Amino acid sequence: MEKEKFESINKTFNYTPNSVFTNQWSSLAFGIGMVVVPLIYPFGLRIRRVHILSPTVLSTILVIGGILLLWFTLQSMRKAKALIAQGGTIKVEGNRVTYPSIEKGKVEYRSFLISDIEYIKDDEDENQCKVSLPDKYVIFEIKYFDSYDEFEEFRAILG
Repeated sequence: MEKEKFESINKTFNYTPNSVFTNQWSSLAFGIGMVVVPLIYPFGLRIRRVHILSPTVLSTILVIGGILLLWFTLQSMRKAKALIAQGGTIKVEGNRVTYPSIEKGKVEYRSFLISDIEYIKDDEDENQCKVSLPDKYVIFEIKYFDSYDEFEEFRAILG
């Protein structure tokens, strides 16, 4: 009976962001702020009269953290740009899920079996659905679906 359930599923979901800036504005603003503010106005960390971190050390930490945040944000925007340019769809055919993956700026399609899923973690803070497979993790960005209802339908198929 379980096999019949998988055979009857045949659904395609659009997996393309509306813009490269979708949900990226806050990360860009924080990253730029973490780099610019300590460079213009370095400040340290102290509790009462005890200096915990000098202005140079704290500024260095903030600048490095800001650069990393900007780098991760730009990588995410690069992936979104590739999906917009080449299109992306997720196909569920029976027990097989085929999804787009960005490799060197190009969309390549990979697949996995629903029966191979070890567990699924919904991360509402990151707007992601993380699927654990025996050999890898697949992360689906909720914001790339056409609507939250489409994501919920996709999520229901996964189990």
